[in-house]
Amino acid sequence: MEVEKFLELAERLTGTPVKPLGDNERTFLARVLRDDGKRVDCTQMNELLLLVNKDRMDAPFFEAFFTRPSVFAISEHSDCTIAEIETGVERFQKVAMLCFGNFVFAYRTLSRIQTEEDLQRELADVWQDPEVLLAELTSRSPKILEIDPISRDDTFLVGYLSARQISEDKTYADLLRAVAEAVSGEGEQWEEVLKQIDRSSQPNDRPKIRSLVENHRKRHSKHSVAEFARVLSDDVLPALRDQLEMLGTVQAKATGNQDIYLTWDHMDVYFATSMRKRWEYQDLYTFVNELMGRPEVAELNLRYFDPTQSFTANRVNKGLVEALMLRRAKCTVYSVQDTDTLGKDSELAATLAQGKPVIAYIPDIDVEQRAQELIGEDPVTVQERLRFLLHADESFVSSLGLTDRTFVEDFAALGEFERDRVWKSLPDEEAIRRLRDDHQEEISQLCRLLAVSEKRLYDGRARTLAQVHPLGIQVNLETGVANGVIVVRNVVDCATVLRKVVTNSLEFDLVDDKRDGMWFLKERVSGSVYRVVTKDRKLTNCFWNFYRRQ
Repeated sequence: MEVEKFLELAERLTGTPVKPLGDNERTFLARVLRDDGKRVDCTQMNELLLLVNKDRMDAPFFEAFFTRPSVFAISEHSDCTIAEIETGVERFQKVAMLCFGNFVFAYRTLSRIQTEEDLQRELADVWQDPEVLLAELTSRSPKILEIDPISRDDTFLVGYLSARQISEDKTYADLLRAVAEAVSGEGEQWEEVLKQIDRSSQPNDRPKIRSLVENHRKRHSKHSVAEFARVLSDDVLPALRDQLEMLGTVQAKATGNQDIYLTWDHMDVYFATSMRKRWEYQDLYTFVNELMGRPEVAELNLRYFDPTQSFTANRVNKGLVEALMLRRAKCTVYSVQDTDTLGKDSELAATLAQGKPVIAYIPDIDVEQRAQELIGEDPVTVQERLRFLLHADESFVSSLGLTDRTFVEDFAALGEFERDRVWKSLPDEEAIRRLRDDHQEEISQLCRLLAVSEKRLYDGRARTLAQVHPLGIQVNLETGVANGVIVVRNVVDCATVLRKVVTNSLEFDLVDDKRDGMWFLKERVSGSVYRVVTKDRKLTNCFWNFYRRQ
């Protein structure tokens, strides 16, 4: 080993520069280091450190980092070769970045510990043996209570917006039926219906209720007021009552599930997400079930909080439940969907602030497969995704090829579909069928454009979260360690990383980024930055001076 290489390793080990050496010191070093195969024990390593004016280390530290393949393995030797010193330093740096956030404090703390037991206690988070953790997980007792599963198609009913829409539609339908029945005996004047609506409704509700009448008349121009009343009584209200009954059943089931989640003795995974639309609940349901059903995860008996299976009527209680789950869970899986919200981003930040891992799942879209999936969706979902992408993807409009006048007109017709719907919580099967028949080619073309846009959007979000977004790095509020998000693009990698997280078997590459003046610890499966240590001496000194005093 060259003298300069050893000096570099001494600086990496202690976190401070090596003071200039005299000629005699360099000569002595060169004599010792010239044989890479020469074996040195702890006392000899200390002699080398003192030779370059660095603090010595106690035996537990030397054995943990320089004589073992990993910190939790049994020492095979009581010494190491000169060439293996670099491996030991790198192993120490990785542990220092995981637990301390800087090398100076880590070396000063760990190198002075005099017993292996005390060192194990200090490094409790990284000293857990993966095989022991795996055995503990696979031998867990079964849950005393299982949740009552809610089907994929019904998961949207645990959302506040869905419940509000169904209740609102039912309230408006009751009012309209009463008004229509009263007016139909008085000459069946539609103008009178609108006057009665104005007299019977609150100002904020009137535009919505009037639009229901207008949309019905647009769809059924020959209907009288009496026929409108009949449609409400025979078709609309029974369907809305069924919807309300289903809503009550699902919410009762989801409320019970939440009580069960609260009682589980273990909580391993929290799923952070933002869900507003029906498809967002369905997408998350599919992702959670695919992920937790993967063989590398299924055998672990993990307990996880699935927001598509839980409901709390009170928003404050909901916040408290989620805060408890975030506190108890070992990690958070952050599902990057169409929209980012304060709640979901707060859950990511709160997890990192506790020093726990966050796995961000951002799907890598297969355009052709995604286009076919969208073609199979009902036009309401396609229209909602379209509206979102028009807002979120600046390149989307220019990709539409709007020079074709026919396509423009058909595209506009598709855009009118959602606005012309009468009851937002009831499927309009006839209108959906007619829309598909009349615009099959245009919908297929549009779905492919949507798939291309979704891929562009998700690829951009992956780059942003992994490389740019401030939320990508958060400081553990207790220790000051800077934690990064693990970004994965497919379910297989997500399952692999999740298994490694809960069994303490994540593997890392140590990267010395001289351009940015940073040490990066990168998780190997995803290539994501998991820990960082800055080389900025002023920032390092001020940060830890204030942080440690706090």
